[in-house]
Amino acid sequence: MGELIRADFKTKLNPRLRKFDPRDPRPEYHAEIFSELFTAFPQFKAHVAAYVERNYCVVVNDEDHADPGALLKFLKAEEIRMLNDWITPRGHPASLMKQK
Repeated sequence: MGELIRADFKTKLNPRLRKFDPRDPRPEYHAEIFSELFTAFPQFKAHVAAYVERNYCVVVNDEDHADPGALLKFLKAEEIRMLNDWITPRGHPASLMKQK
């Protein structure tokens, strides 16, 4: 039996991720953010895996999807943006404006 998830929720976002703009429409921008979050934040990877399993009936595991490229091939652009938006803007001024 292995670990389900090893997440460090105290990991700080780097300056680039803190400046994430969910309103930026460029798919390549969101793909870069997604890739960085996927490799650097285990909790984001687990969230993406759960989303993919719920919505696509496929299992995401490290053997089949060790890097974000495999997932970027079948996720839609708006799904990538939504997944990025799940973690990056918490406490960010843009996210506080969204809540109002």
